[in-house]
Amino acid sequence: MNLWRQFRHGVSVLLGRPAADRDLSEELDHYVEQATAAHLARGMTPEEAGRAARVEVGSRAAIREEVRSSGWESIVESAWADARLAIRRLAKSPGFTVVAVVTLALGIGAATSVFSVVDGVLLRPLPYPDADRIVQLGQRDLTSPGAGGNTSIDDYTDWASGNRSFTAMGVLLNSQPTLTGLGDPERVGVAQVSAGLFDVFQLHPMLGRAIDRSENVPGAPPVAVVRYDFWRTRLGGDSSVIGKSITLDQVPVRVVGVMPEHFTGPDRLDRPIWENFRSYGDGRANHSEGVFALLRPGVTVDQAQAEMTSVGSTLAARYPEDKGTTITLELLRHRLVGDLIRPLSMLLGASFFLLLIACANLSNLLLANGMARAGEIAVRTALGAARFRIIRQLCTETAVLVVVGGAGALLVARGAIRFLMAIGPDQLKAYPPALNLEVLALATALVTLTTLAIGLVPALRASAGEPHEALRSTTARAGGGRGNGPRRTLAIVQLALSVVLLSLSGMVFKSYRNVLQVSPGIVPDHLLTMNVALPQTARYDGIASTVFFEQVVQRVAHMPDVKAIAVTSLVPFSGDEALFGVSRIQGEPERAGSDMLQADRYEVSPSYFRTLGITLLKGRPLADEDELASAPVCVIDEDFARRAFANGDPIGREIQLTGRPEYARVVGVVGHVRTYGLDAESQGQIYVSLAQYPWRWASLVVRTTGDPLLQAGAVKRAVHELDPNQPVTDVWSMDMLMAGLLRERQFTLTLLAAFATTATVLAGIGLYGVIAFGVAQRRREFSVRLALGAGPWAIARLVLLEGGAIAGIGAAAGIIGAVAAARLMASILFEVSPGDLSVVGMVGVVLAGLAVLACLVPARRAMAADAVQVLRGD
Repeated sequence: MNLWRQFRHGVSVLLGRPAADRDLSEELDHYVEQATAAHLARGMTPEEAGRAARVEVGSRAAIREEVRSSGWESIVESAWADARLAIRRLAKSPGFTVVAVVTLALGIGAATSVFSVVDGVLLRPLPYPDADRIVQLGQRDLTSPGAGGNTSIDDYTDWASGNRSFTAMGVLLNSQPTLTGLGDPERVGVAQVSAGLFDVFQLHPMLGRAIDRSENVPGAPPVAVVRYDFWRTRLGGDSSVIGKSITLDQVPVRVVGVMPEHFTGPDRLDRPIWENFRSYGDGRANHSEGVFALLRPGVTVDQAQAEMTSVGSTLAARYPEDKGTTITLELLRHRLVGDLIRPLSMLLGASFFLLLIACANLSNLLLANGMARAGEIAVRTALGAARFRIIRQLCTETAVLVVVGGAGALLVARGAIRFLMAIGPDQLKAYPPALNLEVLALATALVTLTTLAIGLVPALRASAGEPHEALRSTTARAGGGRGNGPRRTLAIVQLALSVVLLSLSGMVFKSYRNVLQVSPGIVPDHLLTMNVALPQTARYDGIASTVFFEQVVQRVAHMPDVKAIAVTSLVPFSGDEALFGVSRIQGEPERAGSDMLQADRYEVSPSYFRTLGITLLKGRPLADEDELASAPVCVIDEDFARRAFANGDPIGREIQLTGRPEYARVVGVVGHVRTYGLDAESQGQIYVSLAQYPWRWASLVVRTTGDPLLQAGAVKRAVHELDPNQPVTDVWSMDMLMAGLLRERQFTLTLLAAFATTATVLAGIGLYGVIAFGVAQRRREFSVRLALGAGPWAIARLVLLEGGAIAGIGAAAGIIGAVAAARLMASILFEVSPGDLSVVGMVGVVLAGLAVLACLVPARRAMAADAVQVLRGD
């Protein structure tokens, strides 16, 4: 009989005990009858025969217990008896039980919730076949670390033909045309893709077909594969839509396929419409295209990177535009969530620190509980109870606590996951955490390990004493705190771990405060932004788009509660970029490749600087006189001026932007705008006039006197009065855009602060328990001191010194650990060193206050001890 069958048999016997007892009684009665008959045959009287048979059988109760103890039913029954006894004992100590359960629920719940986030974002497989072989390729300067950015279509063509590491490679370009003919006009995201991307993601349309390579050539008619949700909601889920057309920017686009129901492309491919890419011949200087590829089986990322580095070197030597650049590879998962790896790893470590603190706290409670029960355990030992039996009972009590705490931890984890989704960055919404089987398995493992970690040592220690010693002494006579060493050690561990969390939390908080103190370069309050990108139609060709925006500005500028309005091709802090190269500065040699200066180019109306509050440092801003017919001019920011004109005054100098034949004269220098975020660097800005550089994909920026979002409806109406079919999208206040870029820091700070606060409270409770128990153990010593003339403050000083020693050792160990941990998270710190003295000082003050609070009540009890009563009791 295997182990499981034996255990199942034991459970069935235990549950069917009355029937089993009846069967045993009937068997014994039968035996007595047979034995009596045998004795009668030997000549005994009936009375003598019956008595002899009963003597042979012996005690029925003893037989019953022997039969029970011979199988698994004894183990099952005793375990059940231990559990019942544990529940009764815990119910008699509700304070201890509640503290223990809450401590465990917080510790296990925090670890479980953070692991669910890590599982969803970092561990759960991406929903694509062979996702671990999908990479994103990019191009960057050799002098710039990090991942590569977009590339040119000409470079992509050479990459695709010059490699042996990939089975498929595809290119894409994003756009946002206006969709008409399906209700109200709206802007819709489109990914213009090559056929190779269907091979990279092994994507087979649910209906119709994929885009064909013959459709990725200039002049090919536009076709599209639409996402399932777009097909259901906008196209009515009609299978006959294949072959029909949708209208994008007044151009009919034939639908050739519908994607599978659950497919959503990653990153820039997350668009409801995939249109055929057919933009070739743009040159190598225009970096707008993204590239994905699928590694060949057996080819590693390092091998592919080595090959593409060689390809990049060849192109850099052949083409001036590629000089000083290289090609980078990055696994798709790392590309999507790479920014979260360090913060989530840190938070996972913090959550396990909190779990360790909870375990240490509960171990302290159990040690104290075991010492308080020394007399009871001694009595049981003196009466013959085996040490293993006592250990098993104590471990069963711990197991009951941990199981109940684990159940509470699931409730804590569910609430924590909702909270994480509310405050977390956008990646959490793309890869939502959940209490799936993997997470529940981790929670089960945590419960098991926690039971062993916090239950075994206290149980071994409680059962190790000599019964006659325990019976002869009381807790009050334990003298000098003997046996309190393990509890002090656990308290030191708790304090050290809480100091690590407090220090990390303080550093992240200081980083966040430093970020908020950075000047954004604009005045962000009361700013409304919205996108009004015009469709690529004859109506808005050339100067017509500029005229449209001028009319919008005139209408909105006269509205009540509007102080200023401007038009811009880029909105700061929106996440958009338009990095352009400066190929030549008049009077200097032409620049190419990595030597080329770069900056974000803004096409703006003259009122842009006044509307956003950008400071003019030198020269003049753009003006209404800077028209299409006049000489091109530009305004540069101070960062670009410092890089491009380090040795002279930029005013009056002329620069040539990549892709433009004419030069633009610098007429002004303005303050730098930290457009990618307060904690992110940019290469500077170049502002040109919207009238001289007509641009259809623009946004409105409106400064209001009150809540900017309240003016959104009126501004939209002004746009629709000019063109009822023009969609207005991406309506945000500037404060909302800036807050979005800080969300990852807020997420990390909030969780760290929560962990640190909980850990500090638990550590304080642990320190209080150690000091209070030590005072209880040393009552006789303190009474003797008082009887010999020591003052109450001398007794209090002893208590405070003990607490201070524990806190000091814990603080020293914790600060060392915090400095080491901070070095690992340096990438998310902003202008804060790992050993920041102000943070260390703050943690020291918090810990000193915690130690004083933890020692205060025990010290008062020690000072108030009645020496006569204690000594008389002895």
